[in-house]
Amino acid sequence: MARRIPLPRLTRRQRTARWQRERRQQAVIVIVFSAVLFFVLGLVSWAASSKYYTDNLKAAMTFDGIAVPMRTWTREKAYELSRFYVEYGVPAGYENDPQIAEQKASFDRGALDTLEEYKILEKQAKAEGITVTADQANARYLDDFSQFRSRHILITVDKTAPDQVVEDANALAKATAIRDQLRQDPNNQNLWNQLAKDYSQDPGSSPSGGELGWVGKGQFVPPFENAAKALAIGQISDPVKSDFGYHVIQVEERRGPTENDVVKRWLAGGFTEADIKWHSEHDVLRDLFTKSQQASVVTPTAQVHVAQVQVGTPRPVGGDFQAFSAALKKVADIGKALDAGTDFAAVAKQYSEDSATKDNGGDLGWIAHGMITDLSAEKELFTLDAGKVSQQHNGLTTTTWYKVIEKSDSRDLDDTQKKSISDNAYQYWLNQQKKAHDILRLIPGLEFE
Repeated sequence: MARRIPLPRLTRRQRTARWQRERRQQAVIVIVFSAVLFFVLGLVSWAASSKYYTDNLKAAMTFDGIAVPMRTWTREKAYELSRFYVEYGVPAGYENDPQIAEQKASFDRGALDTLEEYKILEKQAKAEGITVTADQANARYLDDFSQFRSRHILITVDKTAPDQVVEDANALAKATAIRDQLRQDPNNQNLWNQLAKDYSQDPGSSPSGGELGWVGKGQFVPPFENAAKALAIGQISDPVKSDFGYHVIQVEERRGPTENDVVKRWLAGGFTEADIKWHSEHDVLRDLFTKSQQASVVTPTAQVHVAQVQVGTPRPVGGDFQAFSAALKKVADIGKALDAGTDFAAVAKQYSEDSATKDNGGDLGWIAHGMITDLSAEKELFTLDAGKVSQQHNGLTTTTWYKVIEKSDSRDLDDTQKKSISDNAYQYWLNQQKKAHDILRLIPGLEFE
């Protein structure tokens, strides 16, 4: 049997010293571990807070010195994209499909434009003491997103007929006779089927008894939509004249905004009815300011007779750098030709991409204030002497050069000019407001309009 060798016994002092040494080692380990842990946590916290700041609190733009945070821009973009997904039939779950990446990218700028416009509307409404009530916002919400289901019978007017008065009267008489038959039994499906099959000249609905399905605001031409809005359920309308001909209409059902696919998409995406009505408030303001600007058309007024050369602004879309280079060269060639004194009309005929004016040497006719919404171009045109060519004016989509042909200090507006000024009135006013306020866009790539 092996002999056991006794181990030396430690003295009390030695045991105490060893215990203290072990405690010191443990303390060092704890301190080092804690330091590393706190450092890592600090880095994570800093990264998280930095990302939170960048995604949420960092300014997307400033308006008169007041910051509009990134989260507001991100939310507005999501709101506008939701409508896009419904209108273009993008199913839920396919929002990141690369096939729609280019269209989605345009909403980066669109959302920022919307926030800028809303800030202007709010500021101007406050300055003029305008308040949109809850009832007004709700009425706009209902008007924009309620839907109706209808059917119709269409009698077209032959626009090639030699006597348009007779042709129109015959179409109206035919539509009136159909109206009278339907009013005798308005909900008779067999009658609708037969009349639509025999008389309706709408190929899309005549095989199905004139059925048009569920639609909302803006999906039909205004005469049809306005007539349908005024009808009671089941009522047969008088013949309604539109560019298509005469319609005999019946509204079969109505439903509220919550059944609208766009509203459903918004609600499913985390938006509330209050969010939608907030946008409706601004739609009401937009209409108010549009009407006020349209009412301010003055005639006679100062005008300039101008010609233009207009091409698409070079942009590297979809990675097509060959087309981008060709567009850049075209802009450069136009500039060189004009600088060399080449006849402006000849340059327009050779290079301009505006089909309405190209063959006429770029002649735009007489222009009054408000007919073009590029304020810098307008200012230059009314400053230049007759015969002079403007500088190059670059927009997001078009690049334009102008020539002043002649000028008048007082000239009457014709109906076409009045309509142009009326149609442009809101955008013209909005562009003026943008210049009047201190607006700074801070998102890289979206700094300029």
